[in-house]
Amino acid sequence: MFLLLILAISFYLYKTGELQKLLSNIPSKRANSTNGLKDVVDYRYASGQISTEEYQKLIELL
Repeated sequence: MFLLLILAISFYLYKTGELQKLLSNIPSKRANSTNGLKDVVDYRYASGQISTEEYQKLIELL
């Protein structure tokens, strides 16, 4: 019965959008940094897997 109550409350919070707000306030354990992504893009560019145009577009996005 308790599980059903938790499920009903969670569904209500999901439908109202409050669940997303609550979950976005929880700090993540890993840092959101673009350094790792930039390293991958640099490596792919250096190894010739992506063109110069693609490289420039990806760097602008980061």
